[in-house]
Amino acid sequence: MGRDADIVVVGGGIAGVAAARALAQGGSGVLLFEQYALGHPRGSSHGSSRIFRLTYPDAQYVRLAQGALEAWRELEAECGETLIVRTGSLDFGSIVSENARALSSCGVRYELLDGSQVTARWGLAAAPGERALFQPDGGITLADRAHCAFVAAARVAGATVTEGARVTGLALERGAVRVSTERDEIVARAAVVTAGAWAPALLRPLGIELPVVPTRETVAYFDVPGAAELPPVMDSAVPTATDYELARPGQISYSLAAPGIGLKAGLHHAGPAADPDEDGAPDEGIVEWVGDWVAGRYPGARPSTTGPDTCLYTNTADESFVLERHGRIVVGSACSGHGFKFAPALGRTLAALAREAAG
Repeated sequence: MGRDADIVVVGGGIAGVAAARALAQGGSGVLLFEQYALGHPRGSSHGSSRIFRLTYPDAQYVRLAQGALEAWRELEAECGETLIVRTGSLDFGSIVSENARALSSCGVRYELLDGSQVTARWGLAAAPGERALFQPDGGITLADRAHCAFVAAARVAGATVTEGARVTGLALERGAVRVSTERDEIVARAAVVTAGAWAPALLRPLGIELPVVPTRETVAYFDVPGAAELPPVMDSAVPTATDYELARPGQISYSLAAPGIGLKAGLHHAGPAADPDEDGAPDEGIVEWVGDWVAGRYPGARPSTTGPDTCLYTNTADESFVLERHGRIVVGSACSGHGFKFAPALGRTLAALAREAAG
């Protein structure tokens, strides 16, 4: 059976549902297809929390995060619940100087602290002379609730969201895009592909080469009293790849509150290349490093009864986002492991590109 739509969104992760909401609220007829159940654990958008921060070494991302924060507040007002829990964010190590310069260039407030001040304020372990940067607007995004809020808002605005419907092909026709699923075909004026690690295979037959590499990243959980009140931490301390038999040494160690569990921690960009259709397991070397790092920062931390988990990253070489239009196809690969915080802003960008594509 064929049916028509203004715009089809392929993929119901955070970028896809944010785009669907923006499109539907702008008056477009939207069909969104998710191959699994919404909020499934195989991709990049599941889990209870993500770090929200303004701290970046690049002023472009600082400004984008400022705009995203305003857009999150609009979504909070719309859905009537808190989605960003503000605790501030805390940076350690070599990232402090670069982040401070970028924040200063954007007029964003921050404090430079030494280790003694950090320990006195939050009880974290830090050497007395260690440098840290505290930015008070950071905190965590309640990821699962945020995802649900986007879906609900999209539906209220008229979008149709279908779960368990894998898109198997896209074909360009005169003035339209034919979208094939396992049980249906839809003719749309434009399509937005936000399929994460599955996007390259879907786009390649159209001659669109998406320059991304999917990796499977590992996170671990810990019992840390009062974790919900602590700022998320980003620390430039990382192992060498040989220390823990890692595929890659990682770029930064991080931790944040995981509501209902305690503390979540990981080693950013340390996971191996991955096939999204294959089941993956946590990397024991990463779990070991993260446990050692958490023990050194959080006195009294203990491993949680919640075991380690994995998450797919879809990475560009420079960790930038892919937000581009190819005729009637719009590609949104807003990830590289740090895209969740920008979701409402990126959703609006994808919606604007899709409206242009639809003509």
